[in-house]
Amino acid sequence: MTRINVTFDSKTLRLADREARRRRTSRSNLVRIAVRAFASEHERRQAELAREARQREAVATMDRLAQKAGDWPAVEILHAWRYRLQDRWK
Repeated sequence: MTRINVTFDSKTLRLADREARRRRTSRSNLVRIAVRAFASEHERRQAELAREARQREAVATMDRLAQKAGDWPAVEILHAWRYRLQDRWK
């Protein structure tokens, strides 16, 4: 492991010490846990944002196709397609 110096204000240091005691771990381990949790949450949030962007793009594409195709039973077609896929995996 590599040793680093970290500066905390007194309130944050007291909070870290209290949490380390509560978890029965060292302050250093608490910081490692916190950094890993922060990074993991950031990655999860980035993946969620990417998924939401893909969904928005898919909806926009479907809207463009619907405008091009005119009046057609899109919902019924999608439901039938989804149920066919579900039946394959049963």
